Amino acid sequence: MNPFLNPYFLSKATKSYFIDRDRIWRMNDASLKKFRDKQFRKILKYAYTIPMYHEIYKNAGVHPNDISGIDDISKLPFITKNDIRKNFPDNIVPPTFDKKGKPIISYTSGTTGEPVSLFFDMYTIVKGLLGYIRVIKEHNVDWRKTKMTVLVDLCENSVERNYLTDGIIPILKPFFSFENMQIFDTYGEADELIKKINTFQPEFLGGYPGMLRQLAILKRKGEGDNIQPRCIISSGAVLDTILKKFLEETFETQVFDAYGSMESGPAAFQCKQGGYHIHSDLVHLEIIDDEGEPVSPGDTGKIVVTRLYGRGTPIIRYTGLDDIITSSDGICNCGISGGLISEVHGRENQSIILSGGRVLLPSSLSRFFGEISEKIDITKLKRSQIIQYKLNKFEMVTLVDNDLRKTKPSLEKIFSTIREEFKKKYGSEIDIDFKETDYFEPHIPGIVSKIDKSQIKKKKYV
Repeated sequence: MNPFLNPYFLSKATKSYFIDRDRIWRMNDASLKKFRDKQFRKILKYAYTIPMYHEIYKNAGVHPNDISGIDDISKLPFITKNDIRKNFPDNIVPPTFDKKGKPIISYTSGTTGEPVSLFFDMYTIVKGLLGYIRVIKEHNVDWRKTKMTVLVDLCENSVERNYLTDGIIPILKPFFSFENMQIFDTYGEADELIKKINTFQPEFLGGYPGMLRQLAILKRKGEGDNIQPRCIISSGAVLDTILKKFLEETFETQVFDAYGSMESGPAAFQCKQGGYHIHSDLVHLEIIDDEGEPVSPGDTGKIVVTRLYGRGTPIIRYTGLDDIITSSDGICNCGISGGLISEVHGRENQSIILSGGRVLLPSSLSRFFGEISEKIDITKLKRSQIIQYKLNKFEMVTLVDNDLRKTKPSLEKIFSTIREEFKKKYGSEIDIDFKETDYFEPHIPGIVSKIDKSQIKKKKYV
């Protein structure tokens, strides 16, 4: 049955659309704090009915009654990916949750190892989607009227697929045409996608930075003349400043970033002024050091996320995102309430370990290749993967654009430039080999390090 034909569900969803979507503009920080505390107590009470959380909290000697609000969150133990994996499926939802019908299950891509699976209900999907509608609203995009092209992960059971093509869109199609919307798999062929996008002529373009880069390269080669969006939003991976500049110059428009995950839902986004705002009514973010202590404002650490809404599997003090974030105590005068972050650096387990405990984060490596692209044209490198075998031994596996293979500069010149610049910046003792491939699996990580990071006593992010 279409849940929107249920008067109770329709009433809740409609109320949520008009109230939840605009809350961060409507509430001041004091009102938002009261709302967050109320939501946190509610979600914690719900979590205590779930065997996994009940057992973990019982063993830690903590009860929901001990928690008066967000400020008490440090009393709760962290929840890891392994906690969820070993308790799936029966112990990560309440005993009353219907797992025998058609439950909504989403799982991570598995690029950091074994995937994590979570249960959702349709109202949780609706609430999460409203967070993304909020983002595009900030940039004057109307999901009902604006011509939109969206490039997302449409693999089976991905959260984007559950949100969109298998979720809300089929349910709402009796009420809305969606003729203003194109949805494509971000792992499709860029050569084919750009033709379809060019014909559609979207006003808004959103997607993963890797695919946006491929489309920008094709546009610079003379394709996609009609692709002139007035706004681009990148999400799903690191958007470094140089790629951002490349996209903005190519498409002649502004590019903004949005951050979220399957586990957290929408977590943060850039406003028109560039401030990186947390969806503070939807999530609570902590940024911690290796000892589990909060970092100082402006410092960098690992993210811990608590989702303040939803049924199915709740997420409370979850460390499994593995993302490295720089915190912020800055102020943005755009009128959005709640907290700010400064930068998203990518996953720590997809970082490179250098001598002296230096950790080269995905954002830094992305910036490095951006700097390389300003010295030498590397557009013939369609996609690459860096593999670290030893502290000073690397391999770069590359998919080459055969249409550009014989153009200058040569591959030999590109590879020698990358090697020289890498040594210059990160250590003369470093050795990099280069290898070509004719195919990459869609979800293959861009960085693989075989170094045991747990042996590093004091990390220095670079």
